[in-house]
This record gives sequence, structure tokens and C-alpha cells, in this order.
Amino acid sequence: MSIFGKKNNVITYTVNKAINREMYITIQNGEVVVNAPWYLSSSKIQEAVEQKKNWILSKMNEYAELNNPNIQSVKIFGKNYDVKVYYQNIITPELNLEENYQIKIILPIKYKKIGNEQILKISIEKMYEQIANNEIDNIMEKVRLILGLAPEDYAIEQLDSELAKCVGSKKIIINPKLMQFKKEVIEYVIAHEFCHIKYKTHCKSFIDLMEKNFENYSKIEKELSGYKF
Repeated sequence: MSIFGKKNNVITYTVNKAINREMYITIQNGEVVVNAPWYLSSSKIQEAVEQKKNWILSKMNEYAELNNPNIQSVKIFGKNYDVKVYYQNIITPELNLEENYQIKIILPIKYKKIGNEQILKISIEKMYEQIANNEIDNIMEKVRLILGLAPEDYAIEQLDSELAKCVGSKKIIINPKLMQFKKEVIEYVIAHEFCHIKYKTHCKSFIDLMEKNFENYSKIEKELSGYKF
């Protein structure tokens, strides 16, 4: 098996040598196979593959397009994004947010053989973490200005069953999966944890503070019914 690359275009191919008069290249189940005469050197084979690289990449993309099932849909800021999975000759998985509310995940071809459920789960989780890292500072500052209070510290961490939680009296933890909700809801959940810095229980003063600053208090509570925070 040989590899050559230019930027992100990496082609991996298998060489089958036999008593052939001519060399030819085929795409079999998404893999590049070079059939060559037994006497042809590796350098000559690689040279031939490089000359055909545009054709090979085109055919590989065609194969990927034919093997891109809708796996699921996920939400980002309250909007549904269709997840599309492609298989290509790459080394590590890639994830891109596309136009028209689509998420394009490109996986190495080897994952098609062993199953991709866990890889998809990890890719989506990392996407939420990246969005949270980009957005949370601004959201927290907005909530601080609304309430006039804030924790001393916060962390973005995966939580098993909670969207967010207050730790002690100085820190809150935010589940990156919170990024699936509308920003109005995200602000509400973060404000909820901010308020727990001042009030440990959902006492009347706690509820009054939330209702005073969030007109859609009841509506958001219903939307979050079943979630813990």
C-alpha cells in the first residue's frame, strides 16, 4: 500500500501485480486498486497514480456521494441540522457545518467496515464543546449584566444527566449539549445557576428573581421539562 499527498488530498492505494500487459486503476468499494504488470517499479506506479489523481479523487467523491445516509438530525441553537456521513480516503474524521442546516461528517473508509456509531457520537460531542467554547463567555457576560451577579469560575464539561449545575457557592459547570437549545433558553439555564449562587433552593426569592428578568419564564420552564439543571 502506498500513499502520496497534496494538502488534504491523500490517496491510499493497493497494488496488485500480475501478468498484465498494461496498468489500470479501479475503484472497488471506495478503495483505489492499481493493477500493474509484475515488472513495473513502485516509482513508475506512483507516477501513474499521480497523473490520474484528479480522476481518482473525482471517482472517490462520487463513491462518497452514493454512500452518505442521513444518520440523524441534531439541534444547534434550536435549529435542526441534518447529519450527513461520507467515507473518503482521509486519516482522521472531519466535521463541517454546511449551509442549509447540514452537518457534514467525513470518516476514513476503514470506519465503514467496523461501524461508526461511537465515532459519530464523539464527533457531535466535540462539535458542541467547540460551540460552547466560542459562545459561553458572551452569554455569561450578558446574564451577569442582567442579574448583577456571577460565579467566580465556570467549566464546560460533559454531564451525565444535567444541562448545568452549581458547584458550591462559586462555580458552575455547563454541559456543552446545552448548545442544542435556543440562545434564550441557554441564557435562562445559565441564569438559573447564577441565581443558585445567591439562593441554594428554589425559594420564593429565587423564583421572583427569575420571573423578574425573564418574561418567558413559564414557557422556557415547559420547554425544559424533563431536563435537570
